[in-house]
Amino acid sequence: METAEILISRFGPVLAAAVEPSTPDGPAAPADPAAPPAAVEPVVVHAEVLHQLCTADGLMELLDWSRQGLGADPLACMWLGSLRWYRLITGSYPENAPQPPARRLDEQLQRLSRDGGLAVQVGTGATSLRGLSQGQMSYPSAPAQPESTDAAALLRAVPVGLAPYIDASMRRAWARQTMALTHGHADLSQKAEDLADLVHLLASGAPADALPEAALAQQERITTGLDDDVAAILDRQLRAAAGASPAPQPAPSSGPAADSGRESRRVYGVIGALAQDWEEVTRAR
Repeated sequence: METAEILISRFGPVLAAAVEPSTPDGPAAPADPAAPPAAVEPVVVHAEVLHQLCTADGLMELLDWSRQGLGADPLACMWLGSLRWYRLITGSYPENAPQPPARRLDEQLQRLSRDGGLAVQVGTGATSLRGLSQGQMSYPSAPAQPESTDAAALLRAVPVGLAPYIDASMRRAWARQTMALTHGHADLSQKAEDLADLVHLLASGAPADALPEAALAQQERITTGLDDDVAAILDRQLRAAAGASPAPQPAPSSGPAADSGRESRRVYGVIGALAQDWEEVTRAR
């Protein structure tokens, strides 16, 4: 299999790995027919996981324009993805910002949120929201919040590392650009570049259930000081990038556990649809 094909095939598993599977502890109790319907248990995700998905969708829009022979600005495409994320989290676009046309991912995530199948982890994403709130696109030369070191934003560098057909210098430039939209600290930008390179390296090779020693050392340098939740997300995604076997997804059952499993499958379905679109846009013709 060609390197680009391997890279493209890892897109879906890597993004799905950001969502921790709902695995009920033991069998669910039988449902009582006389009891009122159980409330749906939403899948709770870190806000930056959703930002990662929206960034990936922005990159896909960029690659689609390129496939059609039309020029597009990578930074602008990622910014539009970030604006869609901002609306998903807050319910509206930043004042003075453009309102990008809706895309399928945008609509699917909005529907999941409205239906109660998706919830954002409390207290996450605030720094990125603040960086976007002025409604102006920021550049690496004039980044938003240049002193911020909130490393949860590093999750946005992961899909950059999965983009095929670009060289290392462009990959690192895109990683810097996506950070500059909300954060500008030099150390964070460097880590974003290194993370994109690491994801690309792992996602371009033969499958392995364990990361090579050099990759583990690089991962440790990147994740030092990270919030435990975000470090765990990155760990799952790096292993998925390397082609490790995916974690088991919840099996159908009865009662509240079944509701939780159903919502997990809906979220995975959205990511699967995004991966199908990504393959359609990026596959060789």
